[in-house]
Amino acid sequence: MKLKFTALLAILILLPAMLFAVPVVITWEWLLEDPEVTTFRFQIDSEKPEGWITVDSSVTSYTERGLDGTVDHTLYLQQSYDGIHFSESTRSVAEAMILAPEPQAVVEEPVAPKPVTPAPSAPQPAAPVQEVKKAEPVATPPKAPKVKEPSRFYTKLGINLGYNRQRSRFNSAYDINNLKGGMTLEFHNILTFAKVFGLGVDLDLEYTPYLRGTTYRATLSKVLKGNFDALSTFFTSLEHSFTASPAVMLNVEGGRIALGLGGGGFLTYSLDPSFIDSSTLTYRYGVFAKAALSYRLTDHFTLGIGGKYGVDLDKFASGGHQFLEATMSFGYIF
Repeated sequence: MKLKFTALLAILILLPAMLFAVPVVITWEWLLEDPEVTTFRFQIDSEKPEGWITVDSSVTSYTERGLDGTVDHTLYLQQSYDGIHFSESTRSVAEAMILAPEPQAVVEEPVAPKPVTPAPSAPQPAAPVQEVKKAEPVATPPKAPKVKEPSRFYTKLGINLGYNRQRSRFNSAYDINNLKGGMTLEFHNILTFAKVFGLGVDLDLEYTPYLRGTTYRATLSKVLKGNFDALSTFFTSLEHSFTASPAVMLNVEGGRIALGLGGGGFLTYSLDPSFIDSSTLTYRYGVFAKAALSYRLTDHFTLGIGGKYGVDLDKFASGGHQFLEATMSFGYIF
């Protein structure tokens, strides 16, 4: 991002009786070369949080009237891609005017000619007068400062709760419906391009208690009929598994809404020695596609939903075993 920035001083009025408090009008102008910038904010002689004036990128100048022309004045300018995160301030200093003394008109006196008798028809020339114009106060415009490009990179840590459904039983003893929970670590906009696009990396760490020997539906039916012993059977029938799922994501972000699309691989490890098809395998692995949508509640907290579609690549269940997942997440942005 490159931003050319100039300051122009326009002197509208001078108060002759007050030489030490010359009111001036100062106009700052800047040229924008990066079309991805959407917002500017600025203020004069300060960087107080409550003092910023925010405008969109179509505004490239600002005029302040009634400033004291005998002292320097600084415009602090920041720019942003999304109207939330701003760059560091660029400073443009309008230096104090140096008033030049008003020169007086100078009249050149005629020089006495030598005693020569002029011709009868030659008129005597008049003495020349040189007129000097009044000097105007001049202020030197400042050099164009550079603006640092704001970074769109950020890190988010989230907590996930969700639902997992196997398309078919990868082991006849397990229910195809499962609950899951875990956490995610997301690195957004490691690389950025265009105005709202970036590439990032997500890492999901999840815990899934697969239900063995019964089903969620059967357990719920028994509890509703007053058989609370079914709850004891339910908790002792859970087999514990843990999954790591890294993914490369396309980040699409505008304002407070962020969309992520990508894919990656997963590895699931189970504490059950007969996790897959009553064999001795305790793990499964494969690939998945992922979509996630989040809304930024504040500058740091987000609420979102997501989904996965995955395929197992190992040899159990005749290969190509498929599953779906839906997730709700609550995140914190660093």
